[in-house]
Amino acid sequence: MKLPSLKIRNLEIKYPVIQAGMGVSIGSAELAAAVVKLGGMGTIASVGLGDPERGKTHFVEVCSGELANVIRRARSLSDNKPNLGVNIMVALSNYREIVETSVQEKVDYIISGAGLPLLLPEYVGDADIALIPVISSGRAYEVVVKTWLRKYARKPDAVIIEGPLCGGHLGFTPEMLAHPETCSMDILLKEVKEVMARYGLDHPVLAAEGVTGKEDIERFLKMGYDGVQVGTHFITTEEAGIDAKSKQVLIDASNEDIVVIKSPVGLPVRVLKTPLVKRVLEGGKEKFTCPYRCLRSCNPAKSLFCIARALLATKNGDVEHGLYMVGCRVDDVKKIYPVKEFFDALEGE
Repeated sequence: MKLPSLKIRNLEIKYPVIQAGMGVSIGSAELAAAVVKLGGMGTIASVGLGDPERGKTHFVEVCSGELANVIRRARSLSDNKPNLGVNIMVALSNYREIVETSVQEKVDYIISGAGLPLLLPEYVGDADIALIPVISSGRAYEVVVKTWLRKYARKPDAVIIEGPLCGGHLGFTPEMLAHPETCSMDILLKEVKEVMARYGLDHPVLAAEGVTGKEDIERFLKMGYDGVQVGTHFITTEEAGIDAKSKQVLIDASNEDIVVIKSPVGLPVRVLKTPLVKRVLEGGKEKFTCPYRCLRSCNPAKSLFCIARALLATKNGDVEHGLYMVGCRVDDVKKIYPVKEFFDALEGE
């Protein structure tokens, strides 16, 4: 099957593939730029940027300044080609400032989840930027659509559906995660399509769950999706911005090493059972102070670990203290490889 191109707002890409904006620093300028040049949509992760020490006293300023630098570097590396965007978590305490920085730097699109991005159009204003919410149910999508239409007369330009087998933070209850067949990707697509029909919407719908290659893309296209978002399979690319020791953790892992724990964000999160996670599962609490206040929903007094510190440890290859978010198909992650290899395999009929 020859894969179709994908159009979102005024953007068009050769392959119907969006790279997930994974933090901290997995979604680097280098990875996003490479994906753009190879015919996909490259997404910068906006969380955990800048000097960690200076961030303790100037968190908002440091994050915004470094995000601007990363966007500019990605533009330069991609020869100023279009289809470069930013992923911004609603749960961030500096959500508005990160959105406004992205607007100032003229990104092509913003993906926003980990909460409902109800205020996103307000912060973007009339900038010509594609807005792509991330949802996990038709009901959540309808809340976004109704709010955007009523308050801002703005429609989503696409929507990403993250399924119950997806990696990272999950928009499902523990009961739903225990029975993923009750909220499978075909069921979620039907729910979203029903909402689109009620509101007269006609935009791309993208699947985010277990995409490791062309066969998975074809499967979702046949199901009725217009494209896919790829996360876990890009973590061990050469361009992903984390230490090689952390990439090796994923290569050595199997699907049996995957668990779901409660994140300081307030959502379930799917991760590998590494030393930090084992301590959390045993009821241990990591010793930490909270200089950043990076998440609105985090209560440091009750959280068993600091997610900012854990993800910085992952970036730096500190396996003992790192947090490794993954989808359910980590078995398919076999090696460190150039992202070009993934896109080369999408060619042909």
